[in-house]
Amino acid sequence: MTKRLAASALGPRLEALRDRHRQLDALVHEEYRRPLPDLDRLRSLKRDRLRLKDALSELEGTMRTIARAPGQNH
Repeated sequence: MTKRLAASALGPRLEALRDRHRQLDALVHEEYRRPLPDLDRLRSLKRDRLRLKDALSELEGTMRTIARAPGQNH
């Protein structure tokens, strides 16, 4: 698999994760703006957001590794 092909395969997944992270971030902020925020919902949203952040970091690291890999320059 060439570097370009590998990166192009991961790109859409990365964007989907970033989009979902933004959505969760908006939901967290929306919950905080409520007069009586639901603390259980906030905890759940934040936990999901953190899991996504970890997945994003891992995928970005994989993409950096692919980009640095020697050889295949297609």
